[in-house]
Amino acid sequence: MLTTVAWILAFVLGIVGLFVLICLPHNVRIWRVRRVYRSLPADVLEQVLEFIEQAAAHGPSVTFLRLAEEVAGYDALLVQSHVGGVPYAESGDDWPQGTPEGEPAKFMLQVRLDEPSLGDQWQDRLIVVFLVFDAEQAVRSYAAPCIDKYVALEPKRPPRPCNRLQPVRMPAEGGEEGRLPMLPDRLCNDFPEITVPLEPYTNDFAGVLAQILRPNVYGYDLDAPRIAYVGGDPMLIQNPHDPVCDQCGKPMRFLFQFGEVVPGVQMADDGVCYVYGCDDHPDRCKGFVDSH
Repeated sequence: MLTTVAWILAFVLGIVGLFVLICLPHNVRIWRVRRVYRSLPADVLEQVLEFIEQAAAHGPSVTFLRLAEEVAGYDALLVQSHVGGVPYAESGDDWPQGTPEGEPAKFMLQVRLDEPSLGDQWQDRLIVVFLVFDAEQAVRSYAAPCIDKYVALEPKRPPRPCNRLQPVRMPAEGGEEGRLPMLPDRLCNDFPEITVPLEPYTNDFAGVLAQILRPNVYGYDLDAPRIAYVGGDPMLIQNPHDPVCDQCGKPMRFLFQFGEVVPGVQMADDGVCYVYGCDDHPDRCKGFVDSH
């Protein structure tokens, strides 16, 4: 009996040890690139982001939404892109209901559109997204948001910390899945000038670039559940959505998507939210939530 227990214990410990050995290089790499990222001077960060935007000017691009610093007083962001905090609203709006039992929806983020490929009808629109039932969205679209028209909604729950979403024009790559944001490895290979400001600090350019684009992400691949971007095509993790406008019945345009970029909020299992809008009726938008 003791021999059997000993063999089982040895087997379990062997599996645990193998798992640790496999994961150790991954964890060490993440620890190193996070440490480098936190030590980077502000001007180096600005140079890297500037080089990315310069690279985007030479071909297809999307607007990457970088999760930037937490904002203490966020009045200036009421009509701009941010996660957490409070949503923009106008007269006649109310806080969406989240469950049949009356629980309020969760305010997720709002995005001020400034992506040329979307067309004139979408420029400067503000799209506000609430999470409903943990798997649906309530989406509102405002044509000309401004402080003078802003009406505060009574928060149904304490607001989460507010973080600015910094738009960064990024090169896109195409393929069968459509026009998608170019991710760190490819950016470093195709546009080596992006890595020049990082040379005094690291030789793991792709890993540190992943941290710059998505601070404190646990990884360096920046897959769909970790990022947010506007324009291009959806980075689908499930089947296509094929949304149509409730008013005219025409297919809707993909506007933007976001993964779990809202601090403190997890959507299902690595959830991704997709937002679409009607070109003919841009006040009509729809959102979908998928998960792995």
